[in-house]
Amino acid sequence: MDRRDRHAGDLPWGWWLRARDRGLEDDSGRTWRTVREAFWVGELGFPAIHLAGEQQELMTRVLTAIDARWLAGAEHRHDLFEGDMLFWRFYLCWLASIGMLDSADGAQTLGAPLSPEGKSVMLMMQATREPGWEDLPMAEVVNAVASAKRGEADAARERALVVFERSVTSRRHVFARERVGRSHLITLTGIATDARMPTRRVAWSQSFAEDQHRDDLFAWIAERVDRWDDWWDLAHRQGGEALTQRLLMLVVQTGGLAS
Repeated sequence: MDRRDRHAGDLPWGWWLRARDRGLEDDSGRTWRTVREAFWVGELGFPAIHLAGEQQELMTRVLTAIDARWLAGAEHRHDLFEGDMLFWRFYLCWLASIGMLDSADGAQTLGAPLSPEGKSVMLMMQATREPGWEDLPMAEVVNAVASAKRGEADAARERALVVFERSVTSRRHVFARERVGRSHLITLTGIATDARMPTRRVAWSQSFAEDQHRDDLFAWIAERVDRWDDWWDLAHRQGGEALTQRLLMLVVQTGGLAS
């Protein structure tokens, strides 16, 4: 099968593999235990070592971030790669070299969107994630939040935010809008498992005098739901101030809440 024919439509990478008694057979007759192994070892040529899982998760997060907002290169450079410009540049160049980015027609590699192959790989990686990694809300829900900007359609944005909030209530790590007295809050809660009865605990919160200002930031956070688990880990390990600094830096990198 021609490599270009594999990625027609929105099918996950590996749809052409055939299930056999011994495993999954590719078009070269090789047999693999899983689709990920066929991609990681068979397609990319990486060794099957114990570090493969963490590298595959990084790739999943990077592809997801590029697909969601591929113009915001500075943002995922600072968030996913801890500001390491050399690593970020190398990683995107590597993705382009293996066909994951669409850098044709003069598009800059560091700002290129996913190619059809990159999208199919992203779909496969998301579908085969370990059970500990949670599914994201439907893209339509997140896009509705992004499209309803303050000042253009306050009522539409509120409806979009309510639908979004309902879609994420079962997640382990959740940003939420709250009100305590006269303060309007955004809180980040996670499920604590160090007690006999798991309960939700607040790892971070930010108060606002007006609900519109709170909703501006919450809408920005909602568009980045794919980063919530990592932001929880940051707040849990280093404290709420570390997350506040990270979010402030990212808001600046993206040109403000109106971007």
